[in-house]
Amino acid sequence: MSKRKPTDASPEDSALPRREFLGAAAGAMLTTLAGCGDDGASQAGTTGDDTEGDTELPPETSSTSGDGSESSTGMSPDVPDDPVPGLPWDPAAIQESTEVFPRTPMAGEMKPTSFLIAGHVATGDDVTVRVWQPGEIEGEVYLAFEQAVTPDENGFFKQPVEALTGGEWYAYGLFAGDPDAGFSTRSLLGRVRTALPEGSLEPVRIAIAACIGRSGILPEYVEPDETQPAAPWESMLRAAEQEYDVFIHLGDQGYLDRIYDAGGSYAQYLTAWGVLHGGGYRDVYPRSGLHFTWDDHEVTNNGSVDPWTTDRTELERIANARQAYYTVMPTDADDPAAQPLWRSFRWGDTVEFIVLDCRSERQEPESGVYLGEAQFQFLLDRLRDSPCHFKCIVNSVPFSRLNLPSGGVGDILVNPEDRWEGYVTQRAELQAFVDENDLRNILWVTGDVHMCFVGQVDGSPTTPGESMWEVCVTSGNTNPLASDVPPGQFPWASQYPHVPVIEFNPETDSVHVDFVALDGTISESRDLQLG
Repeated sequence: MSKRKPTDASPEDSALPRREFLGAAAGAMLTTLAGCGDDGASQAGTTGDDTEGDTELPPETSSTSGDGSESSTGMSPDVPDDPVPGLPWDPAAIQESTEVFPRTPMAGEMKPTSFLIAGHVATGDDVTVRVWQPGEIEGEVYLAFEQAVTPDENGFFKQPVEALTGGEWYAYGLFAGDPDAGFSTRSLLGRVRTALPEGSLEPVRIAIAACIGRSGILPEYVEPDETQPAAPWESMLRAAEQEYDVFIHLGDQGYLDRIYDAGGSYAQYLTAWGVLHGGGYRDVYPRSGLHFTWDDHEVTNNGSVDPWTTDRTELERIANARQAYYTVMPTDADDPAAQPLWRSFRWGDTVEFIVLDCRSERQEPESGVYLGEAQFQFLLDRLRDSPCHFKCIVNSVPFSRLNLPSGGVGDILVNPEDRWEGYVTQRAELQAFVDENDLRNILWVTGDVHMCFVGQVDGSPTTPGESMWEVCVTSGNTNPLASDVPPGQFPWASQYPHVPVIEFNPETDSVHVDFVALDGTISESRDLQLG
């Protein structure tokens, strides 16, 4: 195999033409990729500390979860000590098999020198994970990583990929058969960019999604016995046409309410994720790495089950749903009871993505506890201590005071007790912390309420905490109450699905937002000054 040597070239020297990367590396999908050769590494991990990433591959691959604990695959990838010439290899020439690989491989946990792949093998057989970059000669690749993996009893695995270079694009795929014989079949091929290295102030672009459905007030539920892949979704087709470094899903990735109602077993939830990830997400998830959080419909509608239930049957179904989510998603955690979903990722000095879990820790609204004590302190610490120019809070439910009346269409969507707005104490404490520390350049991104908007978190703001901006997205389901949000606070809002594409640019000290409509046009384009 061959491994590409980390480059010391400038971005201009090392960048690939945006539509040549996978063409050169795999002869496959049209691309919008760019390489970045900035040297150095930073810890973009889960606790947000300033530990430098290790550029040498350890004997046993390991990484850190949201609670600071380490997890390991117990396998040492076959990476040579010294780079060797490019490998003659055309991954796209290998036949893709949706029977062996029916689900979409996903990349997540992007850091300057690593990322993680989550995969599934329907046969349960051992497969090979390969990660590569284009070679200097057409028809050759630099093989950055190769590892034989053994799936679990349900066919799932997670594989850390390490010893990479910050800010560069890599292609990846899963391959069945004998490597020496050229493999027999492969999965869908994907691509991922490692996080920018420490010190980089390069702009970072993201696309965000939430609430995937079929453009109705009621969501599209997955049937308990459904095994055929979900149909493509227009919003994901549009997202796949955009250029971005990271795709962020803010929750309600699937509407699994009927799975819960049908018994909510672990096996049922795993099957449902196969329907979802074998369908519309195939258009967009292979195009970049993911950062993500969950909301309620990954389990069931929080309006139909008491979130603070003590019923043993309900608790078991909730636990099954959460375990299935941890199994299928590329998160460096395996146990929802012990390893939290919340974490943060630094992309150079440009932006830190602070990923929250706004569902599993909240208590009754009168308690004022929306986030658990450790998570809330983590959020405050990252906002104050992050060295990044921008702080982007990845948050499933709006922080904004929407000033909508309760009742009417989709009551649960406008109930303030289902949002930060209903947890007055913690919301006020966070805003006071922002004011006391004079924190600026904070952007919230959110979903849940089935509308798109851009606005400030409070009307008539007078302090930094009241002046923070928020971008909300719906990717499928709609809410006509979007027309009732106050226009003075929200200069643009829509009940219809869009693809928000957001660029963080430290040089201009601004955040640019485009809302791409389902017909491909831009409904709203706006520059936000967050300071």
